[in-house]
Amino acid sequence: MSTGDAKLFHERLGQCKLLRIEGTDWIVETPGGVRYRIPPDKRSQFKPVQEVAQKPSKPLGPATHFPRGSPGRQARQVIDSLRTGLPSLEGQTRKLAVGFQETNQFITDFLKAVSEDGGGALTLRGAYGQGKTFALNLLEEVAREGCFVTARTEVDATENCLNKPHHIYRDLMRNLRIPGMIGQGVRLIAQRVSDLLDQNCQGNAYHRQDWLSDHVDCPPLAWLLSDPQLMAKPELIGLLGADSNYPIDLARGRHAIKPMSKTWPAFNTGTQGDFASFLLSGMGRIATILGYKGFIIIMDEMEKWRELNWAQQAQAGNLLGGLIWGATAVVGNRGKNDHPDCMNHSIRCGGSPFTTESRCFTGIAIAMTPRDYDLFDQPWSNYGPIQKADVPTLSPRKLIEYCGFVVPLFAEAFGVGEPNPDELNHIAEEALGIWRKTADRNTRSGVQAAIAAFDRWRNGN
Repeated sequence: MSTGDAKLFHERLGQCKLLRIEGTDWIVETPGGVRYRIPPDKRSQFKPVQEVAQKPSKPLGPATHFPRGSPGRQARQVIDSLRTGLPSLEGQTRKLAVGFQETNQFITDFLKAVSEDGGGALTLRGAYGQGKTFALNLLEEVAREGCFVTARTEVDATENCLNKPHHIYRDLMRNLRIPGMIGQGVRLIAQRVSDLLDQNCQGNAYHRQDWLSDHVDCPPLAWLLSDPQLMAKPELIGLLGADSNYPIDLARGRHAIKPMSKTWPAFNTGTQGDFASFLLSGMGRIATILGYKGFIIIMDEMEKWRELNWAQQAQAGNLLGGLIWGATAVVGNRGKNDHPDCMNHSIRCGGSPFTTESRCFTGIAIAMTPRDYDLFDQPWSNYGPIQKADVPTLSPRKLIEYCGFVVPLFAEAFGVGEPNPDELNHIAEEALGIWRKTADRNTRSGVQAAIAAFDRWRNGN
C-alpha cells in the first residue's frame, strides 16, 4: 500500500491517514491529528476506505455547492465528520459532541489542577463507541490551546507494554507536541531549551548545567540538555527520546560533560520505572521554564493492565505509580524515600527518584474501557488522589435533544430550510428507530443514526 494519501477506516477511530511505514509498523493519523504506531498484528483492524464506504439506497437530494472556506462548506465538513460518529474538534463545532458540557468540565478541572496546584491525575472511563476517543482528542486539543505541552501513547500487549517503561517513555517522546509549533518529538523541546540557555547563560556547558539544575530539579535532564552543541549532536537528541539507534555509551562520549553512569543509566531494562517517571516529571518542569503551564501525559487503553501477571504489574506500577505520585504529592513529601511502599526503586545505579522534589506541573490522564475497571483501577488510588470521570453516554432522550442541536448546522451545510417542529419530531423518531436497530447502541452509532435520519428527510424534500 502506498503511503501519504492512503485513507484507512477503523471502527473506533474512524477515517485515518497512513502517513508512513517504519520497519514493520504503520504510522497512522486520526482525524483529530493523533498518531498511532500500528504493529502487524493490529493491521487487520484498518480497512481501505473504498472497501467500507456505504452508498445510500437512493441518491440524496440536490446539494448546494459552496466555495472553499465558506461557512456552508465548513458546515458540510462537520456533518461529514459526524457521519463517521466522530465530532469535529474545530472551534464551536466541537460542542456538537454528545455530553460536551460534562466532558469539557472535567477537562477544565483537570487542567486547572495541573496549572494551579502543580499537578493532577485523571482516570477517564468509557466503553468502545461511547466517545472516549473524542474525549481524549478534546483533552489533548484543549490542553495545547491552554498552553500545555502534551504527549500521548496507547498501551498495547506487544510494543508499548506497561512493564517496559523505556518503551512507554519512547512513544510519549515521539508524540510530544508543543503549542503553536508544527511537528512533534523531542527535537522541538530540545531546540526551545537550547534557545533559552543561549539567552540566559553566557558560559560553557557547566554553567548551562548549573542553571538547568536550579530551575528543572532533574539532574539527568540538566546534564543532557546543557551541551552548547546539543542540536548538532543527534546522539544526544536520540538519547533524550530513548531512541535505540543511539547507544548510551555513544551519547555519553559525545556530550561536552562526561557524566557518571548513574546520571543517565542505560535505559533498557523492563523494571526501570523510576527513571522514566523522573524524566517525565522533569519534562513538566522544563515546560514551565519555557513559559507553558505544564505537561499533560495521556495514556490510552490502560485496561491492558489486567493482561499482565503479578510480577509485571509490580513493574508497571513503578512507572504508573511514579507518575501519579509525582503529579499529586505535596511539597515536603516528594523525596526519594517518601513514595508509597508499593513502589520500588530499580537496582540500576542505585535507582532514581520517581519525581522532582518541587511540584512538577505534570498531569497524567489514564483512559480505559469498562472491563471491571471499578475493581482493578482502585489500587491506583494508593499512589495519590485521582479525579475520576466517565464519558457521557447516550440515552433516547439525549438523542432526541441531539437532533435539535444538529438542525442549524445541517441546514447551513446543504442550503436548505430548517425542518418545522413536526418534521423535527419525525426526524428524531426515525433516528431513534435507526439507533435501536444497531447492535451496540453506543454514542457513535447514535450520532450516525441522527445524521442518517436528517439525510432521509432532506432526500424526501
